[in-house]
Amino acid sequence: MGGELRGEARNARVSWTSREGLLLRLIDNEGRFGVGEASPLPGYSRETLEMCADALERLDTGGLPSSPPDTPAAEWLPEIGGLLPPTVPAATFALETAFLDWAGRRTGRSVAEILRPEGPHNDVRLAALMQGRTREEIADEARAAFARGVETIKVKIGRPGCFDQEMELLHGLRKELGDRFALRLDGNGAWNLSEAEERLPSLASVRPEFVEQPVVPYLLLKLGDSPVPVAADETLLFPGAAERLSSVRAVRVWVLKPMALGGIARCLAVAKIAKARKIGLVVSHLFDGPVALAAAAELALALPTPPLACGLDKHAGLSAWPGVSTPQIGGGTVRPSGAAGLGVSLPGEG
Repeated sequence: MGGELRGEARNARVSWTSREGLLLRLIDNEGRFGVGEASPLPGYSRETLEMCADALERLDTGGLPSSPPDTPAAEWLPEIGGLLPPTVPAATFALETAFLDWAGRRTGRSVAEILRPEGPHNDVRLAALMQGRTREEIADEARAAFARGVETIKVKIGRPGCFDQEMELLHGLRKELGDRFALRLDGNGAWNLSEAEERLPSLASVRPEFVEQPVVPYLLLKLGDSPVPVAADETLLFPGAAERLSSVRAVRVWVLKPMALGGIARCLAVAKIAKARKIGLVVSHLFDGPVALAAAAELALALPTPPLACGLDKHAGLSAWPGVSTPQIGGGTVRPSGAAGLGVSLPGEG
């Protein structure tokens, strides 16, 4: 599944003009099914689409429960993900999602209700990624986002040799749009440690909510105090990173990308640590398709504590899967879909 994008998906250093993924369908003996999606992102993910396909083809489905478990998901979901090797996190996400979708369709509950029996959060705010390259383009995108009810925008920074120009752009945005929006910045690991220690104080003047991954993953563990909050993204992909990041005072937010982190069970385990350390959480995507985006939305609704505005706004990557909607996402919020499972209808399901 997948295809060419209408527009461009990109970060500060890499762009993508097409997006591909695998659709996993689990079907029981009575014909009832659930769907999941494995869409590793080239240039970001640790695995390839071929690796995911191979792992899923080798999957022994005999290890899956034959009926929806009636115990808390935290007790059985890690075992389902454990049926696949840790080298294919996107495939693990697909398998967990497909099983949860199947269990939800069987029981009439949403995935969020299965993950959080006490009830999903009612209203999780959205953050929108700005893809424009100039101040005027970004300001226009921001106004369009505000018109939809989105009050948090994210801007990519970290282009080589462009910090002064980026600062000028950010000051221009603040002057033009004022303080009616929360501004997030994402460095995609572009700086070394000395550059981060020099530039983070400068960014305080544009009042960012946080600066995401200003340095490469291992250097984030060495970052000293910062006048602006810092968020961890790629660093969380390494074993034991969440526990080690808990002692880095500058890091006050963790970004959960289930397609990269290794599925919903792993995200919930990291979220439990974050809750104990009073660290904010954001759920985001890898320009995933609609099935994975719906699963990420259900995760956001089921976290132990309500997350900050989540990076789950509709994005360019969805154009590779036309005609499929994500019912949890609309306007400026993520909200319960009111449907069983993921609530996603795929072509030909009828």
